[in-house]
Formats: sequence, C-alpha cells, structure tokens
Amino acid sequence: MSSSPEIPSTMRALAISDYCTPDKYEIQTLPVPKINKPGDCLIRVHAASSSAGETMGAAGTFRYLIPAKFPWVLGMEGSGVVVAVGSGVKSLRVGDEVMGGRYTRPVFPHQYGGWIAEYAVAPEALLARKPPGVGFEDAACLTGATVVAYQSFSRGVHGLMGLPAGASLEGKTVFIPGALSFTGSVGVQMAKNVYGATKVISTVSTPKVPIVEQHLGPGVVDQVIDYRTQDVAKEVGRGTVDFVYNTQWTLESTFQLLKPKTGVVVTIASIPHPDGMRDAVGKIPLFLVVVLTVCQWWYDWKMRGTNIQRLFISGNPAVREDFEKSVELIGRGKIKAVKSVVSFDDVTAMRSELSKVHSQKGGLGALVVKIL
Repeated sequence: MSSSPEIPSTMRALAISDYCTPDKYEIQTLPVPKINKPGDCLIRVHAASSSAGETMGAAGTFRYLIPAKFPWVLGMEGSGVVVAVGSGVKSLRVGDEVMGGRYTRPVFPHQYGGWIAEYAVAPEALLARKPPGVGFEDAACLTGATVVAYQSFSRGVHGLMGLPAGASLEGKTVFIPGALSFTGSVGVQMAKNVYGATKVISTVSTPKVPIVEQHLGPGVVDQVIDYRTQDVAKEVGRGTVDFVYNTQWTLESTFQLLKPKTGVVVTIASIPHPDGMRDAVGKIPLFLVVVLTVCQWWYDWKMRGTNIQRLFISGNPAVREDFEKSVELIGRGKIKAVKSVVSFDDVTAMRSELSKVHSQKGGLGALVVKIL
C-alpha cells in the first residue's frame, strides 16, 4: 500500500449513533477508515454532500429492509486528495485530486463510510480525477446526480423513444420539475446542454422564479412556472410534452402533460417496480413485492387510454462508461452545480441545512459541506 506519512489515527466526522433526523446529527471523533480491499483509496476530504435518500435512511425509513451499522458517517459523495491507495489500485496515485461516491447497487448495506468527515475510503471504481476547471465544492455534489440523469436520458431517449445513438431532442419538449432542486437542476442542464431539447419547461416556488437564470444560465429553462401561483397543467398544456424526467414524488401529475400516443416519462422519485427496488436495495420481502406490484397497477390505471411509456431508474455509478461520461460532461461545463455551502465547523448550520434536504423543502440545489 502506498500512502502519505502524516495520516492521523482519528478524525472528525458527522455521524449518528442511532436512527435520527438531521437535528440530532453530531460531530464525532472516530478512527480514520482503513483500506481493507486492494482497490480502495483513502481520501483527505475537501468537501462532501448528502441527499434526501440518505437522510431518510438515517432516520430509519428503511430499517425493516436494511439493517444499519453504527456509528453511521453521513455523506454520499465528495471530493478531496488521495493520501493512500490499496495494492490493486491502477489509475490513481497519492496526491491526485478526485471526486466520486461510495455506493453502487444494491445501495445497502453500505460497504463504505460516509464522506462528511476528514477522511473517507472509496473504491477506485467509484472515483475519477477531478477535472482541472472544477472546484472541490462543485465536484463534491455532481457525480451521483449527473450519472442518474445521464442514464435516465440515455434509456428514455434511445430506449423508450427509439431515437438512434447520438440523436438529440431537437424539436422536442421536455418537462422537469424543480429547476433549482438538487436533481432537477442537473436534469434541466442535461436536457438543454447535452441533449439539445428545443423547449425545456420546469417549476420553482415563488421566491426562486427571479433567480433561475442566475443559477442555471440564460436559455437553459425556456419556460419557468411558479407552481405555487400557477396551474402547471394549464401553463404547460395537456398532451404537449414529449419527455418527462420526473424528480419529485408527484409522478402521476405528469401523465396529463405527456403526448398520449408517444410520451415517455423516466422517473427517479416514485414507487418503483419490484425489479427496480431489487436493483436499488437488493433482496426484498414478498409482502413488499405485492405492494409495489399493486402500486404499478395504480399507475397503469392513471395512464389508461394512452400509450405513454414509463420507466423507474435509481442510477448506478458503478457503470464505469456512464460514470466517465458524466465526469467528462462536468469537466466540459455542460453540467454545473447549483448548491448551498455550509462549513464542517458549524454543526448548527449543517443540521439546519440537512433538515431542508430531509424535508425536500426550502433548500437550493445540492447541500455541500466544506471541510477544507
């Protein structure tokens, strides 16, 4: 194993000792994680981010499906500098600036600790060199959301819509809710900057309407709808949308927007098909298979009389080709971070901002914790 000589034995980490909500998160002193597999890297973390899914897991939402191990260090992805590598690491070296995550499929049980800590271990397969023009804070929050958006658009556009590889969405209308949310902000950029959609429509709350272009740039979202004061279906027009990338738990409300004969919706936030749940979390009990199947019947009933196609995707950063393509898009400036930043030294601010992540209300883009 190759390493830097100055690695300490302990570190500070944002962690929990039992299931709880973000207001109970605390800074703990824990051992610096060890490299236990030949393909692992130890990283001195510069910045990290969490997600609503992680805070739900930390609150015990999935406790009956997946047992947790405590202490649980928070942080789904991050960025930093490699300080040690396992004997099997081939492409990374001590001193490399990297970005990446810790989860593949199934997500649980966590094989690696979290990134909101002074040090983190991650497999080389889930890391990439940070592009030179991308800062540590942006790099800390973009890989996961970009991979899932890239995979969603790839399967939706080329699979369900049947367009050939390399084809764009020119002439097409795309709807993505939550333009300034963590996943929505990446989605609208994927639609416009990568797939060249002619018209991108999205939603925000009233206070955020004036700042969409400030954070995303001019022309990324062609039509901004204030979902608090406007009727989304009326503003968009029923049956006018070609493709929906759904990032919120309101999937059924998008069906009426889609063209009934040719519309496609790819969702990352809805009740999944049993196969999608197995892909995301592994083996599931029979009762849950039954419940999920019945929910799919409900979606089918809501879509009755149409040929709309829908697909649930949870995203898999372990597909290396997709991971590398996503990092390339980030490096080329096609996908930029919309983010809020808090200091690792301010536990009160971290609790407050992570509570917004958990409730999925009031935040702006991704929450990044600046550690160095």
